[in-house]
Amino acid sequence: MKSLQFNIRTKLFISYSCAFLLILIGFGLGIFFFVKLTIEKNIESQLEQSTDNLLSLVETATEVSLKNYLRATAEKNLEVAAFYHQRVVQGQLTEENAKSLVAEIFLGQHIGESGYVYTINSNGVLQVHPEPSLVGVDISGYDFVGDQKRRKNGYLVYDWQNPGELQKRGKALYMSYFEPWDWIISVSTYRSEFLQLVKLDDFRDKILALTFGQTGYSYVMDLQGNLIIHPQLEGHNIYEEKDAKGRFFIQEICSRKKGKIIYPWQNPGEPEPREKLVIFQYIPQFQWIVASSSYLNEFFAPLTTIRRFMTLAIAAAL
Repeated sequence: MKSLQFNIRTKLFISYSCAFLLILIGFGLGIFFFVKLTIEKNIESQLEQSTDNLLSLVETATEVSLKNYLRATAEKNLEVAAFYHQRVVQGQLTEENAKSLVAEIFLGQHIGESGYVYTINSNGVLQVHPEPSLVGVDISGYDFVGDQKRRKNGYLVYDWQNPGELQKRGKALYMSYFEPWDWIISVSTYRSEFLQLVKLDDFRDKILALTFGQTGYSYVMDLQGNLIIHPQLEGHNIYEEKDAKGRFFIQEICSRKKGKIIYPWQNPGEPEPREKLVIFQYIPQFQWIVASSSYLNEFFAPLTTIRRFMTLAIAAAL
């Protein structure tokens, strides 16, 4: 009888122990995967926020670079007009000759690929323009010219569509007013040609200063896979790069332009590949992709602690 009771107690103990162990394992696994999911979401959120900030940084910096370039050119041309006007005042030139010489200097300048310098008066009538047939034409009916007439000085952005073009393109100009001749000196270029005027040094250091985890970083590349800004590989083309599974992940990024991917990457000297997350955005006016990337395992330190706790708890239960 006692032997039977002992066997029953033993069986109950084993049953309860197994049930407790299963509950412990289930609870531990639940915590493990919950923490893992939370960390992954936090990583993704952090990289998305950093990429958005990076996008804003590049757009702002390029806008500032362009504005400064156009302003410097406009103000220099203002000095040119003032110099020749002074010669008129001193009786060395007639005003007509002075204006002709200044116009020649203005028209000899090229801003980007197709940008140029032109002038209008306070009524919106063209005084200097690369197309001679337009000189003397009243263009005050255009909205941006109305803004020029009202402001006379400063930075202005607007859309413009040339005859034969299918859609409008963004333009920017900086204007300086030369009162003696009633000239609004305007330096204009298409926004799509900003790349030639952008100074990467204006924002390179800020981009390279962004870090994630132990080795995560941000970078900028074009749609051909040329790295515009990168901590180690700036100037290299990585379009043909494959991940550890043979996937052309850079080509996928360039094709999609915006989104996220996770890919396995193995650095030289590492025993095995590690999963890497990259979040990327597109800057259409430059055809650039800005991206932030990091290895997932560099954020998973809390999971190691949970694994150890589960192992110790199971060992203690046994």
